[in-house]
Amino acid sequence: MMLAGLQVAELAKIEPGQLLRTYRRPQVTMTQLAFYCAAAGVVDPIHYDREFARAYGFDDAVVNGSLRVAWMAQVLHELALPHGWLTRLACSHNGVMLVGQTPVIEVRYQSHIAGDDGTHADLLIQTLVDGKVCDQGSGSVILFPRF
Repeated sequence: MMLAGLQVAELAKIEPGQLLRTYRRPQVTMTQLAFYCAAAGVVDPIHYDREFARAYGFDDAVVNGSLRVAWMAQVLHELALPHGWLTRLACSHNGVMLVGQTPVIEVRYQSHIAGDDGTHADLLIQTLVDGKVCDQGSGSVILFPRF
């Protein structure tokens, strides 16, 4: 998934709210979700039992929120590479994501501050499914000066 890393010079040229990157994830599969649930110890059957989810009114199994946050963290982390890292991520879930849907993750610039230890950039991140916001959050990355 490697995304092109952010550059400090790039931040000086953009306005708050400007779209930095869009990443279209592959369609969520039941296999992917089941493996995640097993590895993470998810015990709610709405996340791995399609019939159970359908009995509760969903069209398919519900993608676990922590998996969705992990995807957001991965995007922010890769934006900070190779000379920086993700320092903070906060997220709220505004909608349901189901197996078979294709999430799109958008990152927007908010602000940045140059410091002695590097440049701290605050970013807005959201996951959309069928054009509707499913997850919304904010994150910070630090970009170090090149040595």
